[in-house]
Amino acid sequence: MKKLVGSLKYRNLRYTQNHPLRIPRVSLLIEFLKAMGLIEEQEIIQSREATEEELLLYHTEDYLRALEESDRCMCVKDRYREKYNIGTYENPVSPAMWRGSLLATGSSVQAVEVFLEGGVAFNPAGGMHHAYPSRANGFCFINDPAVSIEFLKKKGFKKILYIDLDAHHCDAIQESYYQDDSVFVLSLHQSPEYAFPFKSGFAHEIGRGRGKGYNMNVPLPKGIKDGEYLYALEESLKIVKEIFSPDVYILQLGTDSLKEDYLSKFELSNAGFLKAFDMVRDMLGEGIYLGGGGYHPIALARAWALIWCRISGREIPSKINSEARQVLLSVNFEEFDEDIDRTYMYDYLLDRSDGEPPRGEVKRLIERLKALFLL
Repeated sequence: MKKLVGSLKYRNLRYTQNHPLRIPRVSLLIEFLKAMGLIEEQEIIQSREATEEELLLYHTEDYLRALEESDRCMCVKDRYREKYNIGTYENPVSPAMWRGSLLATGSSVQAVEVFLEGGVAFNPAGGMHHAYPSRANGFCFINDPAVSIEFLKKKGFKKILYIDLDAHHCDAIQESYYQDDSVFVLSLHQSPEYAFPFKSGFAHEIGRGRGKGYNMNVPLPKGIKDGEYLYALEESLKIVKEIFSPDVYILQLGTDSLKEDYLSKFELSNAGFLKAFDMVRDMLGEGIYLGGGGYHPIALARAWALIWCRISGREIPSKINSEARQVLLSVNFEEFDEDIDRTYMYDYLLDRSDGEPPRGEVKRLIERLKALFLL
């Protein structure tokens, strides 16, 4: 059973104009896959909203009521803005704030349920890893990965591995499980020395108390390409496997690590992104797959289409057909750097991978992690 959890309802659950997440994502992916002939209707599970019980596994009731109240009037009280960080430019009041987040979180729980039934599922709307129990943060209002982790705990799972490939550090996830030895958090991301969230995600943050040695950050320098990234991922996974034998893992697949994405300084091709996914599956078996960041809609749709091909066992087509090209061309999105030729994104699905060897800085980082976790 291979399923994509999604809905076209997200078309009407967008962020505010000019917000980086205003772009079509899940709906675009579904339309693109259909146009490419890469998905059948029976492979799509229609997203449902998370229940109150599921949300309360991680979030506080007062915070949820503030989100719900703000959604009803599409406004925010000053005290809510100050206390819960909603109604800001970063985390604006919009249909995505509550209703969109409910749908994305319910979809992640659905992906977990499919896994528990022996299947495999991908929820591209998931991966909103910055939201805290009672505070919005980093474009995220409801932390569906944390809800999913708590749902798995409730089902009796004792050893859960959370792997985050988003270009931005999973600050709220780290804080929530920093003293928990039942959840191992592995995050590859832009170094907080130059990227959001700036205050967390450093290599020395390895957990505290019972959780010491169960939190691994791999903060990478600017300009990371496929070869370097895959080296760092493989070596960090080897370290994790020596320490931790998970019963289940969740993989967050933010596409903002791609070279086309303007909110990160990484330079991965979608072929490198796909190889990262393959590497995790080859080393750990099947997991629970969530989306994440991603602010270039065309790059995102192509990358997640590749992930779906792998999950569903399909051969990757070499070219994008005319119907699918039209789907991509119809997106209302302006390139930030018009001097760069991006026409390849409308012709081919899989990019050419870059095998650049890791620079000394990346090798030294891995050696430091080995010293921190294995010696």
